[in-house]
Amino acid sequence: PCPPQTGELVALKKVPLRRPEDGVPPQTLREIKALREIEAHPHVIRLRAAFAQGPAVVLALELLVGDLGGLLRAAPAPLPPPRVRALLAMTLRGLGHVHGHH
Repeated sequence: PCPPQTGELVALKKVPLRRPEDGVPPQTLREIKALREIEAHPHVIRLRAAFAQGPAVVLALELLVGDLGGLLRAAPAPLPPPRVRALLAMTLRGLGHVHGHH
């Protein structure tokens, strides 16, 4: 069953189940559990819902304007050192927050 509709725009991550008879892969379960347990943080994406859809699990995630990969591809090369430091600091803050929640 799909989650209730709230009108909020979300990004959907569809995780196909290669062998549905084996259930949801452990790494997908760990990802869902971790995202549910992590408190809100400006550098960590928020999980809004997770649900089964046919032979797949769908994660409804906070919708962001872009991602780090897209930002780096669009940026002039090489990036100015202050920009590199800022991006690295944001990444490490998010990573530190995640690790702080085990």
